[in-house]
Amino acid sequence: MTALKGKAIKSFLAARDENIAAVLVYGPDSGLARERAMKIAAQVVADLKDPFNALELSDTELKDEPGRLADEITALSFAGGERVIRLRTSGETATKAAQLLLDGLDSGHLKPNGIVIIEAGDLSPRAGLRKAFEKAKRGVALPCYADGPADVREMAREAAASEDLRFDPDALDLVVTLLGDDHGLSRAEIDKLILYKGPASLRNGPASISLEDVRASLVDGLGDAMDDTASAAADGAPARLATALHKASAAGASPIGLLRALQRNFARLKTAQDLMESGESAASAMKKLRPPVFFAEERAFESRLYKWRGPKLEKALRMLVDAELDAKTTGAPQREIVERAALALAVMGSR
Repeated sequence: MTALKGKAIKSFLAARDENIAAVLVYGPDSGLARERAMKIAAQVVADLKDPFNALELSDTELKDEPGRLADEITALSFAGGERVIRLRTSGETATKAAQLLLDGLDSGHLKPNGIVIIEAGDLSPRAGLRKAFEKAKRGVALPCYADGPADVREMAREAAASEDLRFDPDALDLVVTLLGDDHGLSRAEIDKLILYKGPASLRNGPASISLEDVRASLVDGLGDAMDDTASAAADGAPARLATALHKASAAGASPIGLLRALQRNFARLKTAQDLMESGESAASAMKKLRPPVFFAEERAFESRLYKWRGPKLEKALRMLVDAELDAKTTGAPQREIVERAALALAVMGSR
């Protein structure tokens, strides 16, 4: 079976595939890998702290006993039922053990009593562990890459729906803007928002998450730091930007999250300018934005409208697109790429 992608991942996580007895969860997003591994394990064993039905192994234990995975998958539980065998590996160390396991499963020599779940880091297409799972009939490789805006949006919707909540459109847009590509951090922030609103067990019926709820729960700290960064860049204030970038880093803002804040800020300027070119006043254009510009920010936003006009704004938007492409494809440190782009914008805005 090849590596799962897109909707196939969602389907696999939603319902157990009885033909699959071994899963490789890999990729650069360790938070997402952890969450998916736990979800797969829960399909087999209800209590993952059960010492009879849940076992965790290490690379060290497999080094001298590469056949241990194959032995454990066939072992019967003293308490009855199926077992989950989990392994967190640094990568190629577990390849031999995994290959023995997969060969035994595919040949029919091993009769599994449960499932093996291997969590690995970022594996290249040439990695032996990844290749072994992608070729296996009874194993599957499940990649875990950094979240994009659509992934964050879907995660937020699903988490809210599980507690009988729904997002107002503006509120969901702001959540996507605030959160970055770190799945674990994003999930924690979304859970914090749901806790702020109140889980289903503490409410009488469904409820909505409003823009005010998001501001009250998420904007303090992380959101403020990213907004300060975007505002300093748009205001052409390099010195203030340096302080805002330090604050954002301390608050835990991811580089991609900062980039999205910058993109959102400049995209709103472009939308407002388009409205002005069609005959709207600056005040009217600001009110027609979604969400509209807050009263306390109107003067600063209007100043930016006249600072970033025509070709200058188009150049800024292209710089942000290029920064995202570089951050996601070159392998260079993302934070340096994003901070360099923000500084370039601040210098451009100061002229």
